Formats: sequence, structure tokens, C-alpha cells
Amino acid sequence: MSLTAIAWLITYVGGSLMAYVHPIYGMLAYFFTYYQTPAFRWWGRDLPNLRWSLIISLLWVGGFLLARKRLPPLGIKKHPQTIWFVLLVINAFLVTATTAVWEEKSLDHSIILLKLLIMYLLIFQTIRTKEHYDYALYVHMYGIFSWGWSAYVDPRREAGRLYGIGGPNAWNDNGAATIFVAILPLVGSMFYTGKTWVKLACSITAVFALNAFVLCNSRGGMMGLLMEGLMALKISKGPMRKKIFMGMIAGGILFFSLMDTQFIERQQFKEDYGEDSSATGRLDSWKGAIELSKDYPFGAGGGGYVYLSPIYIPHIVAAHGGERRAVHSTYFQALSDFGIQGFLILMGFILSTFYQLNDIRKNAPHTEEGRKIWLQSIALFIGFVGVLTAGVFTSRLLTEVLFWLPAFSAALKNLQVLESEKSMVALDEQKTNHDDDSQRSPYSRSGVR
Repeated sequence: MSLTAIAWLITYVGGSLMAYVHPIYGMLAYFFTYYQTPAFRWWGRDLPNLRWSLIISLLWVGGFLLARKRLPPLGIKKHPQTIWFVLLVINAFLVTATTAVWEEKSLDHSIILLKLLIMYLLIFQTIRTKEHYDYALYVHMYGIFSWGWSAYVDPRREAGRLYGIGGPNAWNDNGAATIFVAILPLVGSMFYTGKTWVKLACSITAVFALNAFVLCNSRGGMMGLLMEGLMALKISKGPMRKKIFMGMIAGGILFFSLMDTQFIERQQFKEDYGEDSSATGRLDSWKGAIELSKDYPFGAGGGGYVYLSPIYIPHIVAAHGGERRAVHSTYFQALSDFGIQGFLILMGFILSTFYQLNDIRKNAPHTEEGRKIWLQSIALFIGFVGVLTAGVFTSRLLTEVLFWLPAFSAALKNLQVLESEKSMVALDEQKTNHDDDSQRSPYSRSGVR
């Protein structure tokens, strides 16, 4: 057995056992397993072919259920995006039972959404302190660094795009690029708020992650990264806007130094849009989703678009040797598979997450920890914008990354409420002490000037 496999196994077993000391360790082990799934790594052949992610997730659930009564209190228990997520899952099962054209696949997709809901709930229920939140970010930072390192050591590319890195539901170029887009803003927030060693770790991570991102050569990912830059400048303010702008300049210089000819050629849109087969194929796929939604307004069920693609996009299917094709868009996937109501529910989930992040920024107290929370909410906002932009061009509805950031938003809202309450108590104590001092002062007595 390789040393890498032994080290991975020790970490996995340690996290599994520690999940019953505190569920935060189960969550960290789960994220660690996501980024280092044995089935996707060369050293994985030395380990048994087990469902490692399922096992650690069950242990995480068990640890949480045993510890939930002794965990620190939550600042807030209800979050607007949670209701929309529950509705999304209910709708998926209803569509499966009524209008699905591929019932078995639709049931599988509905169960995946249910699992994602459980994961979402566990994340913000597990993160109870600012230290827990930081630990989660550290694991994600390690995760994208490890992918970046793999891409640096063994950059396997086909047709100018990176293959052989990523994790479950984020394998290869587009999926991995979306993860980079989601996590890089969080790494940026850690750089501005962390200690010296954190800043150094963030800088190293950014270099390797950006290199892997360039190798992914994902148009959707690139659009997401550009939107993140624009949004960062729009919603930041004061001295922090200047810091973010300087960070973007440094990142831009690094990015341009990493670009190669293959990246530049693929990212360019041809003068004649009709000659760009990738772009025109997506447009035709989206038109097919609209036509499908006319025939199946309540949704064709999970996998319904793929199943019916020979009918609605026959020329694209024929061009790929008869292989059924996906719609390549998160939003058209929701529309075609889970109906108009499914699309509207997804929009409700997205908008409510943005609403909560705005609410966190508005109500973050003017304390040192409050300023960190404010900046972290900006990072989540930017990352979510990037994920949603990339999702225009790829089907991300059944992937974890779409729900990680809303879960972190809920966790951050809890921390913001607790910090606000703490700052109010401190102000009340300060006021009480000031009043007591005034009463004891001889100059506060009647008649004394």
C-alpha cells in the first residue's frame, strides 16, 4: 500500500472516530473525502472499493444526532432558502410520481436532491462557532490546493481541456472549474482576515488553483470568474474595495502569466457565431428545453430531457453518434426536468440566499469579528454569483457545490446573530458601568457645578 493511501486512511479513520467527539470532525472528514475520493485517485487502487463518502456521511449524521443536545445554541433556526430547498425536493418526488417519462432515473435524481438537502441541513446545524466555520474553509482550501497540485504534477489534457481531477459530480474540466470558482473567493476572504500563516497558505493555494483552472479551460467557469470580479467591485466598499481591487490586479497578473495558447484559442468566440459548434449546440439544447416544457409544463422528471433528447434535439444527438444529450444548463435542467414550478422554486432558493447574504452584511456589528463576518458574507455572495454564472452553461442542479454556499450562508447568519447579541450585551454593560461611575462622581451631585 502506498504512503499516500496509508495517510489518507489514517485521516479518514481519525475523522470517523472523532465525529462522535464532535460532529464538526465528521463534516471535515466528509469534505476531505469529497476532495480525495479514492476511486478518483491513483492510490485508490490500494484500498477496498467501498462507498467511502456514504460511510463518512452516515457517521457524520450519527455523531450529530448524539451530540445535538450539548452543542452551543444556534443564533437563528429558520433560514429562507431552507423552505425553498424543501419545496424543491417535494416537487421532484411529485413530478416523479406523476409526469416523469423515465421513472427510475427520476426517482434516483429525487433521492440525490434529498441527500443534498440533508447535507445542507447538516452543514449549518454542525457549524456553531467561528472556529468551526474557519475549519470548514480550511478543508475547502486544502481541497482545491490538492486538485491544483495534481494538475501541476500530472496535467492530462484532451482537446485542450483538463481531465483526471475533481470529485463526485465535479469530475474533469467543467465540474472542477465550478468548484474553483466557488472556493477561490472564500480563500480571498481568509487571506484578508487570517494570520500570517493563513495568508501564506492562501497565496500558495491561489497559485495552484488558478493554474488548474486555466488548464480546465472551461468557458462557463471563465464567465463565472469574470462575473465574480465585477461583483466584488460592486458590493465592496471603503478601504476594503481598494484592497480587493489590488488583490484582483495581483490575481490578474498571475492569471495572464499562466494562460497558454490552448486556453486563449478556446476562450475566443468565433466571429461567425454559427461556426462555434459548442455555443450553437448549447443554444439549440436550450431551445429544445423550452419546446419540451411546452409539452411537459410540470416537468418530464429527472433525466427527462436526456431521455427525450432524440425528439427535441435530434440533430445534436445524431452528431454524437446517437448518444442522448444533456441540456447543459442548470436553469433549463430545472425547467425541463422538474417543470415551470421547479424552475420558480429554484429561483426562490437562489434569491432567498442572496437576500440572507445582504441581510448579514447590513446587520454585521462593528466589531473585529463582525467585520470578518461582513467580509465572509461578501465572499459567499461573490462565490455564489460565480457558481450560478457557470451554471448557465453546465447542468449543476444535482451537484453539491450549488448548495454548499447557501449552507455556509445559513451558518454565517447564525454567527452574525450571535455576534450581534454579544456586542449588544457589551454595550449594555459599558453603559451600566458608565452610569454607575456617574452616580459615584462628586460632580454628579445636585448643586455642584
